[in-house]
Amino acid sequence: MTSTSAAAPPGPAPDPASWRLRLRRGPYLTGTAGKARLIGLDAARGVALFGMAAAHVGVTSCGLDTLPGWLNLAHGRSAVLFAIIAGFSLGIMSGRETPHTGERLLRTRLRILVRAVLLMAIAGALITFTTGVAIILGYYAAWFAVALPVLHWGARRLLIAAAATAALGPLVLKALPLAMARLDLASSPAASDGSEALLGMFITGAYPGAVWMSFIFLGMGLARMGISGTRRLVRLAAIGALCAVLGYGGAYVLTRAAGADEPDAFHLAVPTSRGADVVSSDGLPEPEADRAVKVEMPSCGDGEAISGSSEWPVLLSAKPHTNSFFEAVGSGGVAVAVIALLSLLASAGAWARWLLAPLAAMGSMSLTIYSAHIVAIWAFDLTSVQTNRPLMIMMGVLAAFAMAWLAVFVRGPMEHVVHVISLRATRAPSTPPPPSRPRPLAETGRK
Repeated sequence: MTSTSAAAPPGPAPDPASWRLRLRRGPYLTGTAGKARLIGLDAARGVALFGMAAAHVGVTSCGLDTLPGWLNLAHGRSAVLFAIIAGFSLGIMSGRETPHTGERLLRTRLRILVRAVLLMAIAGALITFTTGVAIILGYYAAWFAVALPVLHWGARRLLIAAAATAALGPLVLKALPLAMARLDLASSPAASDGSEALLGMFITGAYPGAVWMSFIFLGMGLARMGISGTRRLVRLAAIGALCAVLGYGGAYVLTRAAGADEPDAFHLAVPTSRGADVVSSDGLPEPEADRAVKVEMPSCGDGEAISGSSEWPVLLSAKPHTNSFFEAVGSGGVAVAVIALLSLLASAGAWARWLLAPLAAMGSMSLTIYSAHIVAIWAFDLTSVQTNRPLMIMMGVLAAFAMAWLAVFVRGPMEHVVHVISLRATRAPSTPPPPSRPRPLAETGRK
């Protein structure tokens, strides 16, 4: 007699809300999405992370003839790119090209709201490290909450909302504090109990939502459109480049025509300068003898924010962190072009994806990398360095860590915690069925 062993029944599916880190099964850097993972978008997020780190600790200067000059482009633009990709992530969570509806939409809103609370908690922890860096995660929390009512919108409505917010938001930033002052109201109250948080998040803070929500809407709109296909990506890259030219070029012309005290400098073409100090290619000050060789030009650093300025011409500037319409158009255009070009490169083949792997690895675990770079700035006092070597070392170590981690697991450590908590907080508890009660004697009696 021969016996045949029956095939073992498949085991239960792993609980997505398990605290155990999920091991990687599919291709590298695809996470749980498989082929649907947007490697180019992850790489763009990695560029944004590198740019924000460069803005925080890098030695930067005007001109594109040195490394500090190139790093100067990160000011303002990297945070805008990060915000647009955050909006894109909201679009992915809420259904990509087909937005969620009904009960599924409600569950998505709850998950995003839980994530917003967690981001606020993480921001509160990071701000305790005395780095002087404006932590953007708390602003994300507020923006995510504001975006909840429009998660079901299509691409057209979201893009219109982005354009309207970019156009009207700067006017709100300028007019509201003036109107409040006329009414003897404080636009920047000195409360120490958190009551001023709403004004800070949307009007007076480093990243005021009155303007920055335009980037969230834009990212959501791009997710609704989809960014697959060569022709679509080429078109997006061209539109982004056109917006960059219109934003920065328009500000360059108008600030001069308006007679602004500090008109926007066309700093991409001027020789390297850093205020009164000229710096070399690695970010170190040039010797005194070499300074006479270079032509010194005005600094091309951040501009004055609209909400903190008493001058109306600031509305015409496109300098980083002015929060003007022209900055929104210019920086938003640069961000769209970067996303499109990196997505095109990622679609070129396996060699291109491996080329982008360090950036994509950091981008796919951006919460972990962002938090780690804040801790590193504090631990090694990187705000006082006079060279870009610490920046390169820090980002190289973080990229290597991200690549090694994602070779084993599908999510970064902090991403895993946020994922599990958001799932556990929004799923209905499983309750056993009620015990069956015996039927009354009158119903069970014999007929």
